[in-house]
Amino acid sequence: WHGSGAQYYIRPFSRPPGIRITMMLTLALMTIQLLCIGSEAVRLTSLGSLFEDAALTHKNNANDPSSSASRPDSTKAADDDASYGLDRSFPIQHDKLIDDGPFDHDERQRFYDAFMDGCRAQENDRQKGLCNQAEADRIATNLMQPSNMKNYTQLGYEKVAAPTKLVEALKHFWKTQQRQHNPLKSKFEVGSTYMNHWTHNDLFRMNIDDEKYSSKHLRPLIWDETKPILEKWAGGTALTPSSLFGVQIFTGKNVLPHRLDTLPFLINAIIHVADEVDEPWPIEVYGHDGKAQNVTLEAGSMLLYEGQSVIIGRPYPMKGQYQAEIFVSFEPLGYSRQHDQQQDASMDESLLSSLYSNSWQDWARVAKKTDLTDKAVVPWYIEPRDEEYYGR
Repeated sequence: WHGSGAQYYIRPFSRPPGIRITMMLTLALMTIQLLCIGSEAVRLTSLGSLFEDAALTHKNNANDPSSSASRPDSTKAADDDASYGLDRSFPIQHDKLIDDGPFDHDERQRFYDAFMDGCRAQENDRQKGLCNQAEADRIATNLMQPSNMKNYTQLGYEKVAAPTKLVEALKHFWKTQQRQHNPLKSKFEVGSTYMNHWTHNDLFRMNIDDEKYSSKHLRPLIWDETKPILEKWAGGTALTPSSLFGVQIFTGKNVLPHRLDTLPFLINAIIHVADEVDEPWPIEVYGHDGKAQNVTLEAGSMLLYEGQSVIIGRPYPMKGQYQAEIFVSFEPLGYSRQHDQQQDASMDESLLSSLYSNSWQDWARVAKKTDLTDKAVVPWYIEPRDEEYYGR
């Protein structure tokens, strides 16, 4: 769910070497495909006018399968008779829907098929299969990752009130900056299924680094206000910041397939900033009990969740002009370093030998095409003007 400019850290899970390497490659591929890259400055003269076209397109496009997508009443989703499990509203851990939920199964399957057809339509001959691979990676991760993660809470998520100071700071930011900011328009790789970007429903990001509230910069204020809440919620676990992106603005008919976060996005919060929607756009959350809960964020609220074990998504298209949110992530103090040490210790001799052998084979292929007596042959990372280049 993190937008453009993210620094993702891909680390293997605690698995046997062969499986671990497969998962590393799978998650690395997924991250490359899902990251939004690049940006385009778009001036916001008026949020209403900027997003109006996307909203009208959504309302008037009768042939769009997303316009009639069925959705259970979010107010009833917590009731026992309205609860449902994975792969009912959207493929999550398998590529086919299960026909025993509170949905029109055929309609939801057609909706997903149209989603994938839209992605594939962007591929050229050299890109064929990228969308299928991205989906295979997403589904495989959703299936295998949760059982390998440590749980810090019983259910894995909770909707809470945001701190008053934080709410006021975000209100002030939105009120004063929405007509002055140059939000970044995210661009997506062909093959990315992060969202239905091929329908020209855009995702924007507003920078918060230069903003202040009550003489304090907005970014550290958000860290300081959310950290103690998340630490208490996670059973007193000491946390350290992982990431904090600017305000993300979803528009039009945005659909966000369900997914998990990677390291180091473990203990997270989604904070509501503002919206102009025709009806609520809930987050479909699958906690540690495997049951769906539709959580609607409104002014003054935020969703706490464990990013590596709780699957979240928005499988229903937004109806309206925009919804703006902030995503903030923490990890337990020392978690990444400890995780790396465990992985290093678990690498057996045969795996290390294989990596060493492959490295030599790669070098040999290059050496056959290179005159190693040429003084100009130096490692790629040495610039020609560096002293190392001339042997000094």
